[in-house]
Amino acid sequence: MLLRLSEHPLSQRWISQFRSTQDRSLAAQLVNQLKLVSASEFETGIECSIVALQKQLNTTVAVYPVVPPDSADVVGYNLFSGAVTTSGSSSTKASGKRRKYGSEDRVGHFLENLSRTFQRPNGMSVIEVSPTLNQLKAQRIRHIIFVDDICGSGTRLLNFWKSVVPKRIKSLLSLRRLELWIVLFAATPKGHDALKEKLTMFPIDNHLISVHPASDFRDFLSQDMHDLCVNYARLQGMESVGMGYKGSACPFVFEHGCPNNLPSILWKNTRKWKGLFPNRGIPEEIRRVFGTDSPDRTLDVLWESNQPRLALSLLETLDKSEPLTNDNYLMIVVLGLRLRGFSEQNLAGRLLMEYRQCEDLIQRAVTMGLYERAESSVTPLGREVVKRFRDRQGKPLRNKAVGKNPEEYYPVQCEGRLR
Repeated sequence: MLLRLSEHPLSQRWISQFRSTQDRSLAAQLVNQLKLVSASEFETGIECSIVALQKQLNTTVAVYPVVPPDSADVVGYNLFSGAVTTSGSSSTKASGKRRKYGSEDRVGHFLENLSRTFQRPNGMSVIEVSPTLNQLKAQRIRHIIFVDDICGSGTRLLNFWKSVVPKRIKSLLSLRRLELWIVLFAATPKGHDALKEKLTMFPIDNHLISVHPASDFRDFLSQDMHDLCVNYARLQGMESVGMGYKGSACPFVFEHGCPNNLPSILWKNTRKWKGLFPNRGIPEEIRRVFGTDSPDRTLDVLWESNQPRLALSLLETLDKSEPLTNDNYLMIVVLGLRLRGFSEQNLAGRLLMEYRQCEDLIQRAVTMGLYERAESSVTPLGREVVKRFRDRQGKPLRNKAVGKNPEEYYPVQCEGRLR
């Protein structure tokens, strides 16, 4: 199985478009920093968050997928004739155009499946999908949940709030007869800030639930990689989305689609440029890589935290005939970062890891006696385990003596010339 996205043949084809060896090397490093989210991982993360929230509230909840608003003149769609518009509005641009399916359709489908799983004998579910205003009132539902895959720039969620959510819902929320929650798989800091600024009455600190911490792709890129995205976007006339739509810089690619919040050189298709995820679609050949995580990102974090020998030792284990399990590998990374002063709260965000996965790794270390939960510190045994992995690389080069006699390094004769 491939460990790095850059090793995939489609990635190699994409990388070959860059002009110089240095640029091609940076492009390979760039794609290895992406977080590839499989369909199973995405659905499981969202579902677990909703189920946990419902159990916490201990009551029936209503879930709504975040959908884009239709044109004001569109009253419906016919599968074969396209958008149906109101009388007298046949000149509207939307008239006769087909309905485009987006990630919201996938979200709506698996929410329906989740609702069936929790359905009562009377036909109602403790997790109701898109109930009408009358159903909300009849079932006395007080908690509504908006669900989306990612909040990149915040535009889609804010448009949904402005143009799709009815005034009656907003009125009930302001009167505190309803309570709003938002569940996302991931968000960027830009998207988080946009929601905080525009939804002033929404208690974002405790009612926004994200499977992953808010993550900015720029935090995982060197300055050279950042410049690569911007410069090549400029060459293709795509400078405005060089770091994604509205500069939102998202590091996540989903198996069901690539957000436009990623750097445009990854997804934009023109006559002279072919994106790795063309027009934000996911080629079938590359889907088998989703669900695997490149070690480059985690090892880069160790390297930057001044633990190069530990990073190199872990890299060596990946080439062994019996390598470390993924959980043990990540657990040692977590222990190494804790020894360097990374707080538990910052670990998941720095490693692009789910909160739940990070918590499971820490609990695994506690069970093995490598971590003390009460004091939030690595135990002496944990320190010894990390030390032994680090020491596999031997002592630092600066501690090794370098001979001063040139005869030890140069041949007596080369190409007919004496030393």
